[in-house]
Amino acid sequence: MTLVLKKGFSLEKYFPLSRMNETGMVTEILEIFWKEKLRFAQYCFDELALIDAKSFADRRAGGKSPEWTLGQMISYDRNFSFFLPLSLRISGFFFFTAFKDQDIERDIEAIRDRYTPPAFPSHFWEIQITKATDLKIKAADPVVKEHCESWKDVLERLEVKLSLISERDAYRKRYTSLTGIHTISGAINNSTEFCHYLWNLHMVNPI
Repeated sequence: MTLVLKKGFSLEKYFPLSRMNETGMVTEILEIFWKEKLRFAQYCFDELALIDAKSFADRRAGGKSPEWTLGQMISYDRNFSFFLPLSLRISGFFFFTAFKDQDIERDIEAIRDRYTPPAFPSHFWEIQITKATDLKIKAADPVVKEHCESWKDVLERLEVKLSLISERDAYRKRYTSLTGIHTISGAINNSTEFCHYLWNLHMVNPI
């Protein structure tokens, strides 16, 4: 089924199997992108489950270790969480008109053109998760588990901040970062795509 929001914004090509308003926390338009972020995090946790401390710290063919890669993703999301409230306050002084669903779509397309991510594996879309507290860390090694728990904690705090954004502000306020000024939906998607880019570069297809 094709999901269509206001003004004909189709999400099927971006988020197959998406269903609306499941978290009850994050406003509807943001939830679509947030659930993909959580799905990606759970995918990474599953992939890291059987890695031991030595393999976690060892550099791979591309010169970066799983520990470094995960650390970069944690750092990015920690900064996103830290700067989000500030960016929202600042944008309230400069942006007064609401944007349309087509503006979100253009933002998403520009982000994906920047990272040109590969398709997720088929089982990625089978992961069902609606909130950060439901993320399951399966790592047996205590070092790997500690790093995964750090990322989960960051995502839980980020989710709380996103839940404070009203439907009106989700269509009005912007997030400013080094990659540009984004819609809030786009900012969430940018976080997912950046992390996916790093993961694919250093964990899936190391040079």
